[in-house]
Amino acid sequence: MQLKPITAIVVLSLVVASLLVAGCTTSTTSNTSPTPTPSTITHDAFLEKFVTAFKASWYADKNYSTDAWEVTWINGTSARVELTAKPNTTATTQKANFVMTFTAFPTTQEATNHLNAMNKTGYSLESSKCGNATSGAPAAYRNVTGQAPQTCKDYERSEGASSSLDYRMYYIDQFDNLIMEATGKNVA
Repeated sequence: MQLKPITAIVVLSLVVASLLVAGCTTSTTSNTSPTPTPSTITHDAFLEKFVTAFKASWYADKNYSTDAWEVTWINGTSARVELTAKPNTTATTQKANFVMTFTAFPTTQEATNHLNAMNKTGYSLESSKCGNATSGAPAAYRNVTGQAPQTCKDYERSEGASSSLDYRMYYIDQFDNLIMEATGKNVA
């Protein structure tokens, strides 16, 4: 299997980047509150709805069989999705694994600023058109917000031969205030 068919859905469907806001304080008193664990962090409502809608969109696409799907919250505004899937075709039995990190920013401009500051060495801008996709991340975005994203960017790069196990695809995408970083690789 070549990743291009799956990645077309993923790339036109996803968005991410990691936003880590850190502040360090020191306290000498023993009555300070502990740092929240990932299970106690309040998740961004938009991102939580988006991840749920994205999963529904992914599973609704009958062109692929998904063997695994796992969501791990990084912090309140970032979530990591890992999935393993293969095309529903007799042409190949090769599976691919995708690891995607979605980050919701307060505004589209903040997401754009973050995207512009990212290292995109070796990436090509494949698309800046949003379109009106019916599956994947764009459809999930539309389902959550009620409209298609207005700002879309899809950066891609790859390594290795597309039919081999050493093949890797890398994506950085923006859908309005949502950034996605993704890696896809053939696994079997």
